Amino acid sequence: MLFMGFAMNTFLLGQDGNGCETDIVPIPTYAVVLSLVGGTPRSVAVPAEAKVALFSATGNFWLKAGAAPALPTGDILDGSAPELNPAGRLVSGVTSIGLVAPTACTVSIGFYG
Repeated sequence: MLFMGFAMNTFLLGQDGNGCETDIVPIPTYAVVLSLVGGTPRSVAVPAEAKVALFSATGNFWLKAGAAPALPTGDILDGSAPELNPAGRLVSGVTSIGLVAPTACTVSIGFYG
C-alpha cells in the first residue's frame, strides 16, 4: 500500500528456519513518537492505509480511538473508558488515536497496512 509516496509494510508474522510462524513482525515503514506530558491529552492522525497499530511506551498511557481521552481519576462505568497500555489494535476506519499519561512518558506507534 502506498502512503506518502512509499509502501506501508503489511502486518505479517515472520517465519523461522523451519517455516513455523513466530511473533516477529516487520519494521514499520511509518512510525510516530509522541512525548506525553502528564495529564495532557494528545491526538495523532491514523494514516488512511493503516490497518494495525503497535504501541510501545516508556510509562503507562491511556488510549481512546477517535478522541483525546481525559486522564481517568475514578470509575468510568458507561463503556466510554480509555484503555490502559494496549500492545496493538486494529485501526481500519479509525481516523485518530488519542493518548494521555499520568506522568511524562514517550509512546511510539508503528502503523502497518
